[in-house]
Amino acid sequence: MSFFTDAEASSLRIARISLHIVSDDEFRPEPELAIEHDDFLLDRIRDVAPASVYRFDDVSAARDTIEAIATRKVGFEEGAQTLAREFCRFHQGNTRDGAFFVFELGTDDESVRLYALMKYDYGQALELIEREGAAGLRRIVEAFIDDKSAIQKSALVRVVNGSAEASISTRDRMGRPAPQLTDYFIRYLQVVRDRTDSELTTAVKDVVRAALEDHREHLPSGGVAPAVSRALEVLRNTETITEDVVNHAVWMGAGQPADDQVCDSLKKSVGRLVKRKRLAGVAFPPDGTQLARPITRLVRTEEGVTIQYNTGLEGQAVRKTELSDGETQFIITTRKYTDAVLSESSGRRR
Repeated sequence: MSFFTDAEASSLRIARISLHIVSDDEFRPEPELAIEHDDFLLDRIRDVAPASVYRFDDVSAARDTIEAIATRKVGFEEGAQTLAREFCRFHQGNTRDGAFFVFELGTDDESVRLYALMKYDYGQALELIEREGAAGLRRIVEAFIDDKSAIQKSALVRVVNGSAEASISTRDRMGRPAPQLTDYFIRYLQVVRDRTDSELTTAVKDVVRAALEDHREHLPSGGVAPAVSRALEVLRNTETITEDVVNHAVWMGAGQPADDQVCDSLKKSVGRLVKRKRLAGVAFPPDGTQLARPITRLVRTEEGVTIQYNTGLEGQAVRKTELSDGETQFIITTRKYTDAVLSESSGRRR
């Protein structure tokens, strides 16, 4: 539930519900539903609350409608019908029929309102409504509770003092690769990508390094640098980076410890750091440029100093700083080293 703050998560409640059919037929507005199955519905909403990688564009009709609902410029029922009608307008072609939920969520903070928009793939939705009316709507809610895997699209928006925050939580099961959204969902929400795969991969690298540095006393011989290299190799060879993958990478980097306390501590570190970097719940493909395999670099200075090192150690055991006077400073940090004197004439050791 990374989109929600800790305070929001602990006091989250459903305030209003609206449900409409999504199909090729003419849109039919439905009345607001009575609140039922609160706990189960909240669980579904929490399941689709990844950290934000998209933000509203400068112009967004969906954002404007949500703000109008939050400020009561329009009633919830009317505003939710507008959101559903527009979703149906964009929902064309080979997209599957189903149900479109709009939830208004409350918390202990009266200045905050949260809105969840969710497309649920349920092929019997239209048939149920036509046959059973309001009873059919309730049946759709019950089916939604039972099958969370059928949630195809979702968006979570936070409104503070009447203004929607730019960053929103989005998930699209049809977007390939994650966290990409399908074109029509992007056009409906009017959002743009806020963080690239390269930026997300860089953030994951920071998480891996920090988690291993937090546990340097448990690392195998060689310390943090080779542990990070082992962890990055795991990330390099995965199709999609998730929090589970990061946990596995850190465990591999730490030498696959068997001690339960160490494993639990590693996992807690990753969880804390992932949340800090706004990565919780986010899935994305690794960026190859950020996870390129290290090479051996040979540096020769004007003063005759030669430094040879693995580029995987940059920023860790080897740090390079450009000084204000135009000079360059290399700082090498190590726990242990060997010292040998070479003959100037032969280059051989004495």
